[in-house]
Amino acid sequence: MDRADLALLSAALTAVCVVPYLRDVRRGTTRPHRASWLVFALLSLVAAASQTLDGAGPGAWLAAGSALGFTLVFIASIRHGVGGFATSDRVALGIAAVGTGISVATAEPLIAVASVVAAELAAVALTARKAFVDPASETLSTWLLDCLAGAVAIVAVERLSTADLLYPLHHTVANAAVVVAILAGRRRSRLRPADVPAVGSPTVRTAPPRGTNAAPVHGRPTPPGDPR
Repeated sequence: MDRADLALLSAALTAVCVVPYLRDVRRGTTRPHRASWLVFALLSLVAAASQTLDGAGPGAWLAAGSALGFTLVFIASIRHGVGGFATSDRVALGIAAVGTGISVATAEPLIAVASVVAAELAAVALTARKAFVDPASETLSTWLLDCLAGAVAIVAVERLSTADLLYPLHHTVANAAVVVAILAGRRRSRLRPADVPAVGSPTVRTAPPRGTNAAPVHGRPTPPGDPR
């Protein structure tokens, strides 16, 4: 498989990776973060344009595939997602707006891609935090496939330049961060102790059986005739 085929494979993976995600959104098990996916969609469009203008084939294909898939998820998140109104969401959107403005205004491709990467990291942080707190609300396979797409794009890069490698590297690391957050959240959930009364906490009193004069005691009712 030559580099051109790898670039196409990368684009296909990042576009197809949202299929299980959208399936789980429809089932109600996955709840995308609206602000994150809005930023992902917008910035992947900007990245695709800047990478194409710079002639960065694999990076451009990767960004184009991302733009398609991420836009579909954002549309689904409008009705089925969470977030988008908190202060952290507004901060992420503000950073994304600044990054997008810089990437569009600058004539330097490397600065454009770096601005996109910096802005996207803010959105990744929102989803990674959500994934850690509520790992069941994210589809692990989607992030794994998209991480693989970034790795394939890195292999497909022909010119080992910062401009060509920056976006695929960022894409891989960002998805890996969400994967780690999901797995860490699952582990945290498994290790969480059961809801039992803490040592020294008051025990719930149990009412005595109806028709008896026994006073309630901690833990269980006192049977009639018990000398206690």
